[in-house]
Amino acid sequence: MKGIFVSGRYGSGKTAVCLAMALKLQAEGHQVRYFKPLGVMPAVVGREDEDVTLMQSVCGCALPHQQIVLMHSGPQYLSRYHRGEEYQASIIQAYRALAAHSDAVIVEGTTFLHIMASLSLDAPTLAQKMGVGCLLVSSVEDDYTVDRAILDCAFIQAKGARLVGVIFNNVPRPLLGKTEGVYRPLLEQRGIAVLGVMPKDTIIAVPTVRAYHDVLGGEILTGEEHLELLVEDVLVGAMSLEGALSYLRRAPNKAFITGGDRADLALAALETSTSVIILTGGLYPDVRVIYRAADKKVPVILVHHDTYSTIEKLREVSRKIRPGDARAINAAKRGFEAHVDWARLKELMLCP
Repeated sequence: MKGIFVSGRYGSGKTAVCLAMALKLQAEGHQVRYFKPLGVMPAVVGREDEDVTLMQSVCGCALPHQQIVLMHSGPQYLSRYHRGEEYQASIIQAYRALAAHSDAVIVEGTTFLHIMASLSLDAPTLAQKMGVGCLLVSSVEDDYTVDRAILDCAFIQAKGARLVGVIFNNVPRPLLGKTEGVYRPLLEQRGIAVLGVMPKDTIIAVPTVRAYHDVLGGEILTGEEHLELLVEDVLVGAMSLEGALSYLRRAPNKAFITGGDRADLALAALETSTSVIILTGGLYPDVRVIYRAADKKVPVILVHHDTYSTIEKLREVSRKIRPGDARAINAAKRGFEAHVDWARLKELMLCP
């Protein structure tokens, strides 16, 4: 059994695919290791990579994180890293050490395939040097999805790496038919194997209230025991109370952002499908908001950013599966088993 390099753009669901593959290989009796040579610079210094924590738990491995994540990418990475050949050699050596003590190594790429290409540390170059194939995970949003997938596949092949194929992931239900009937044939006509079309599953694709708190910080005023609620939409409250209810009813399971001094809007939001109230400006709300939220089992988070800054920070929010999240782990496994051609994927993994 060889390794495989799982690549894809930010938010494509790479880690969920890596997780499901590891579980499948383990069920077949293989010893699996996980490698993520390029991590993302953590927002908080010293915070460990959550993907590594998850995959180490799944693989039953307790290696130090610094043996799994060797470098961290960021917009100013060239201020920190200079010697591309040395870093590349260290990454290949670390990969071979893992491969020597396992049956299969799942390598996960960073946020985009091209990251750190100036030092020859982009995903296709590393896959080519490791001698493993590249699996592209592509989330589906619209017709531009196909263009991005074709471009990414061309980049992988232009770098001399072997393209295993593509998995379309997080496909919205209304686009499932088009993905199967239009997107898949367009790629396969170009000789690109489409190995799966995985529907969007809110359990693993939609962030939780905890993910919002991890990014925003702030004080949890109530509902700390309900941080695993899913957040499917975000609404900002800056309207008059008269027009609020019809606006608020449009979005189920939402995060509602408003100033701490807008108790009227916060209370209105609590009468609709709301997963979390985020109060901005550091202004403590009327006590009625706390009592009503507690009664509704809705967390309330107080942040000291203004509303605009809070909305900007929400771009960093993503769904992270945690080691103890059996519901999400099982959902990732079920979706993979139901919608990915595992036999064909394994066959292509083993190709020279």
